[in-house]
Amino acid sequence: MIFNLSWKNFKGQFLNYLVYFVSMTFAVVVYYCFSAITYNRNLTNRVGQEVHIDGAMNLGGILIVIMILGFMFAANHFFLLKRGKEIGLYHLIGMRKEQIAFLFFVETLILGAVSLITGIILGIIFSKLFSMILAKAMFLQVDSLFSISLPSMIQTSVAFVFMLLAVSLRSTWLIYRYQVSNMLRVNKKRAADPNKISVLRICLGIFGVVLIGTGYFLSYNVIHFGTILVKTRAGYAGFLLLPLIIMFICMLGTYLFFKYTMYLVVYLFGKNKYTYYRNLNMLASGNTKRNIKRSSSTLSSVTIFIAIALGMIGGAASFYTIGMNSVNITTPTDFIVAEDDYEKLAQRIKQEPDTKIDSLVTLNYKLTGSRFHLKIGQDDNQNTISPINLLALSNYQKFQKINPYLKNIKFKNDQDVVLLDSIQNILAGFIRYGSEFILTDGIKLHVSEVRQDYLGQDLLRYSFPTLVVSDKQFNEISSGVTYRLQAFNINTEDEDALANKLSEEVKPNWISPVYNKYQWVNDHLEGYTSKTSLQPEKDQSSEFSEEGEREAWQLNYASRFSDLRYERRVMGLFIYVAMFLGVLALIITGSILMLQQFSEAEREKENYDLLKKIGIPKKKITQLIYQQNSIIFFPPMIIGVLHATFAIYVFSRLISSSGYWLAYLSCGMLILIYLAYYFLTSAIYSRIIHGKDR
Repeated sequence: MIFNLSWKNFKGQFLNYLVYFVSMTFAVVVYYCFSAITYNRNLTNRVGQEVHIDGAMNLGGILIVIMILGFMFAANHFFLLKRGKEIGLYHLIGMRKEQIAFLFFVETLILGAVSLITGIILGIIFSKLFSMILAKAMFLQVDSLFSISLPSMIQTSVAFVFMLLAVSLRSTWLIYRYQVSNMLRVNKKRAADPNKISVLRICLGIFGVVLIGTGYFLSYNVIHFGTILVKTRAGYAGFLLLPLIIMFICMLGTYLFFKYTMYLVVYLFGKNKYTYYRNLNMLASGNTKRNIKRSSSTLSSVTIFIAIALGMIGGAASFYTIGMNSVNITTPTDFIVAEDDYEKLAQRIKQEPDTKIDSLVTLNYKLTGSRFHLKIGQDDNQNTISPINLLALSNYQKFQKINPYLKNIKFKNDQDVVLLDSIQNILAGFIRYGSEFILTDGIKLHVSEVRQDYLGQDLLRYSFPTLVVSDKQFNEISSGVTYRLQAFNINTEDEDALANKLSEEVKPNWISPVYNKYQWVNDHLEGYTSKTSLQPEKDQSSEFSEEGEREAWQLNYASRFSDLRYERRVMGLFIYVAMFLGVLALIITGSILMLQQFSEAEREKENYDLLKKIGIPKKKITQLIYQQNSIIFFPPMIIGVLHATFAIYVFSRLISSSGYWLAYLSCGMLILIYLAYYFLTSAIYSRIIHGKDR
């Protein structure tokens, strides 16, 4: 009899459990596929040792468990609230608490087992699709990707059984903690006067908006405030902490907004008598106040999850673009090699069939001392003394013919130069250079433009910035040291195989050390850059001194094939994990709001029945339902998108990339997902309220 009663109630809440079942099943599918990829030897062997695919997938699996555990706790909470009368009835007919807890444990276990089995079956079916998506994202060619992984099935089962037990223990604890008979009166507790609001709540409501506005203001002016923090005792650590400070301010503001600000807005709305008494606005206002009181914590948590999910998706897309762009920056041609290793590499290439060197350009650099202004942030302006690379304009133009990323340069006079610095590739908005460079020969150069560095890996140039100067100026500068790099492309059929063979022949290594020491004395730059140390007697164990001789080393070799392969695999793996976790987070948050509203529908059904009895048309009631759900779905969606938009803006101010439109596209994807949840929830909510009368 008891189990028959439980089954009857279970069927009556079919829609609630259906949402729970679908979300859980999707999570099992994602978790199983993540786990199966780590056991797919064809895929992992093709990736190689340079990319730890198992670590990324295991981390993704842990995050899935955390998200699903939170979802299960939230869903279980709604189920207990909704079934309060049922639990009270069990208590009245003589059931003990342990029997009630066992009944709920069996229900949770059965529903979880069905979700687990269904998810594993679907995971086995779709595991090849998941693997194909990953292989495509990582640009891999793998013959067979389908496999049935018994270890993955066991791992998935253990993880989800653990979560089911955790949820069941929580349900048991809640049932034992509270007086079960009081659940019959769960809707009657804490009946507060809706027409009164304390001064503290008003202040907290205003403070919530102020905090969110402050977070957005700091985000919009992140460079300025980052510069201020750099000048404090925190130094550069303060600048790195600024995004975390902004995040904390926005999170606290979000909580206060949903806890107090929304209630304050509805309260002020009720003060407008003309609008308050029109149509069903009075009823809508009262329902909204109750909903806000009951679900403020849920709404704030959902909003933060939305912002994190969007940031995860947008950040992954942006990092992918940045990673691919970094290949163009570090290896704009197939190979850039130091002069000493070029002959060895050329001889190895000649041994390969159907392979030849194409478009060879020799880059002649001069490394000499310079003094310039370096602006950190917007205010800080300091004099910097450092070696700098010089490249003649004619040499630059030759390289430009085989390097599609270099733009044209034109000088108005011989003193004009163009500064190319790798730091501009990622921190162009924070690090800025002055307009004048002074060399050891007393030559003053004027910086006409600062550009991103597309000359190749800056480690090949001792990690110092490069000035493109006129040929006349280049020939007049005699100080410092000279060195050469060979940049070229290769015509071959199998680039990947050639890259592997060449990497065995020429290993990346540090070569050709240079030593420099410069000082600013009597408005003149004095010092040297030499291939041999002029202080051989110095103690190598002594502490570093700004006034002592410095040492720099040169990287000998950079391959576009190897860099491109590595970036594709790393960034492809990153965006794969982030996209699935982000989409799963959006589905979970939407499902939580849907379950909450289904629970709300059962709770408010009697009130809506009273409206029908006093003659309120069904159309008006349906409009009220859609209006109520819009207050639940739209604020988290809008604020979550705003949080993510400003977070992406902060990132774009710090790291330049052309791929941020993908991040904003993810915001549009969220809006579509939540609109679908909103209309589906409102339609089912309306069906619950109208019942057979519909």
